[in-house]
Amino acid sequence: MMVQIAIATLTFLLLVMVWPCNVVQRHSYSRQQAVSRRERAFLTGDRFTASDKKLQTVTFSQDHIYQINLYMNCVIDDEASGAESILFRLYNDEFSCIYEESIDSRHIEKKGVMTALPDMDVDIGALYYYEILVSEESHAVYELPIADRNTLAQTENGVLYIDGIYNSDKSLIADFDYSRPLTIIGVLLCDLLILGFSLLVYFLVYCAMMIYDQRFEGNKENVRKYFCMGISGIAFLAALILIVYSVILNRFGGELWDRIFFLIGIIVALLWVFSALWIPILYPKKKDRTRVSARGQVSLIWRNYIQTVCFGLLFYALCQYVNADRNYYHYTNTRWMLIFLAIALLMNYSEKQFINKYSGIWIFLGAVGSVFYCRKNGIDENTLLLARLSCGVVVSWGVLILNILYDLLRMRAMTFSRQQIIFITLWVLFALLMYVNRYEKVWVFTATLPFIAFLFAPNSFLMECRFLKNFSNGVLLSFMLVTMFCFAHRPHHYWMLYRYGGIFHTVACTGMYLAVVFGSALAKLYGKLKNRKGMFRLCFPEYFAVVCAVGFILLTMSRTAFLTTAVTLLSITALAAVVYRKTARRIAAELVILAAVSLVSFPMVFTAVRMVPAVVNDPVRYDIEFQDRSFMVYEGDPIDSDKYMTVRRFFQTLFGRFQTTEQAHAQEAGNLCWRETGTLVYTGEGLAGLGRLSFSEDHDQAEDADGHDISNGRFEIFGDYIKAIGFGGHPRMGPLDRKGDEYAHAHNSYLQVAYNFGLIAGILFLVLCAATLWRSIRFALDYGNKYSIVFVPFAMVIVFGFISLTEWAYHPCIPAGFSFILMQMVLMRADTQGK
Repeated sequence: MMVQIAIATLTFLLLVMVWPCNVVQRHSYSRQQAVSRRERAFLTGDRFTASDKKLQTVTFSQDHIYQINLYMNCVIDDEASGAESILFRLYNDEFSCIYEESIDSRHIEKKGVMTALPDMDVDIGALYYYEILVSEESHAVYELPIADRNTLAQTENGVLYIDGIYNSDKSLIADFDYSRPLTIIGVLLCDLLILGFSLLVYFLVYCAMMIYDQRFEGNKENVRKYFCMGISGIAFLAALILIVYSVILNRFGGELWDRIFFLIGIIVALLWVFSALWIPILYPKKKDRTRVSARGQVSLIWRNYIQTVCFGLLFYALCQYVNADRNYYHYTNTRWMLIFLAIALLMNYSEKQFINKYSGIWIFLGAVGSVFYCRKNGIDENTLLLARLSCGVVVSWGVLILNILYDLLRMRAMTFSRQQIIFITLWVLFALLMYVNRYEKVWVFTATLPFIAFLFAPNSFLMECRFLKNFSNGVLLSFMLVTMFCFAHRPHHYWMLYRYGGIFHTVACTGMYLAVVFGSALAKLYGKLKNRKGMFRLCFPEYFAVVCAVGFILLTMSRTAFLTTAVTLLSITALAAVVYRKTARRIAAELVILAAVSLVSFPMVFTAVRMVPAVVNDPVRYDIEFQDRSFMVYEGDPIDSDKYMTVRRFFQTLFGRFQTTEQAHAQEAGNLCWRETGTLVYTGEGLAGLGRLSFSEDHDQAEDADGHDISNGRFEIFGDYIKAIGFGGHPRMGPLDRKGDEYAHAHNSYLQVAYNFGLIAGILFLVLCAATLWRSIRFALDYGNKYSIVFVPFAMVIVFGFISLTEWAYHPCIPAGFSFILMQMVLMRADTQGK
């Protein structure tokens, strides 16, 4: 079954890459004819420095330039300490820069070609210019050869300006790669090819599994053991090589404490790998004795898988929404969220229910209408993507609504208990108050209408547990995707950005998301900690998820995340103790084990964040972050660069977060000094670019306020919001501060709701939050002894409640807010009567 899911998933991803993502495209090349491949290695030219200027005129022959390969040589000094790179710029006919890319010089040295990737639309026949800029601080030696235009035999090349001198006979040597989307026939042919290849792979795998079953019948356990022994040997050998490379040879740099941390982290990671391999073999799970038919089990597995993946991608889209720096990405990620939510809710129905003629007709009409709509509104790539996503929202929610209506016509009237009716009434009244005072806030509808659809899904308690399990697994799946992105693109910096933001550009957003991940993993863990025997081996995946979340939370140094994590842990521990009637000794043992495993595993997280991004060497910096090479990690920086975080620096800044202002200043006295000009300069040892590193006083003041003021200025913000709260609500997010600037938000969900929608709505929101908390407690008390997943709603409510004290979280596209609203729908459907 797992093989089927893996092959189907890869097939689906390939089909989506062909359309609508248009990753597969048709390419046409305009190659220069002056230099052959054999001659490229011997190609030479004049030395090109920062003072030299070569501006090449170019006229593109097609309307989308994908890539430009410029022939040049580069030699980098082995003793160079920092990253070496050059800057490629493309200008239009008005000499406005339309594309800019920083390119690692090591790639040029290795290939003899500089590759720029504009991937943008251009005007055929229009005049463009491109040039190469070398930094004055560069120690690399560059050669930029030229050739006769007639020898190049390309229509693109025009006049070459060498230090401002007009030259019509010579041009830079470059290849031009044009691309265009596949035609409809091309898309169909690629899809058929992918489907055919997938069927062939599945047939071969199926034959291999048949041969395996026949040959090793009755001896499969031994085969699994031998397989695990082989994988264990490979893992041990890899860990040994990494220890030699990072600890003994010290290739990643750092002092003794760093190497000790690396050693512990590698050993702990190896132990986790051994546990993942051997625990299922040494302690196999009992066979499932459910009475579901084989066909029903296959259907359930597929729907669980799809629902889990949808929730994972949904939370990843929410992360992108929170991290967006412009409204366009808010629009796109909101639509992604709605699409994934519709598919996830649709998986509550069996395939016999949602695969019917009405759904087929709607999908056909939606596909036809989408084609016309996208042709009419797809002016450029951005608007085309937005149009496609809008069509996806309409089609997916249309299918879901049709199934809801079709199901309501066949089922009996829904019945609710008195508590459910009161809870639903409070929620409806609050939603109506938001509608009345919404002004131009469209997200109010997104926070209510889509979630109501869950109330009409087929209702049974087993389905509720299945839904909660898939939801929590989806949260952890999104955490895996976020972690993969961080490992690939987000290094941990030594200076300024020492609080690790991960995928987000602000640590506050990171802490809020990680609190949701921690709450979901911890709820699953304590749901399984029923029996005293085998506390670790029975809950191995949950422990691993919890310690990874804890490790990243520690890296953020977010006090909001620390507080929320601590309160969530204590709350779930207390509730689980009541549900399972645990003794004080048992509670203490569980907390000690969790704390020990988390602390021992933290070096593993720290080591991974330190090593993997350095090896991948593809850092991503957001526009609002610092863009200074002296302390920010850039592509081409060595893996032992002192721009990366160290163990000593991490613990100094971590403990400094909890010191008084006087203590913090005393600790930093050895590292910071004030110039007479009023700028702050770091004078500690081992920091790259010491002579160039200086920051304005404002940065230091902001850092001090964030690091040593217990409220980060929030008490003043709270006071201004309380004064501005009225009965009618407000159209904007905040009042004006003392400087006359508008607050971005209240840093408090309860005050923000009262300010936006009025005092009555604010009071009703508090009552609704209290009612949600109580129903989540009753939900766990009533069903906790029989079902282990029932702590998830309580955990999400606690996480939202405490995050909301210091941050704005009540929004459907913020992970904590989405989880809270969805759990309200779950608790509306659940009948908690104190059973």
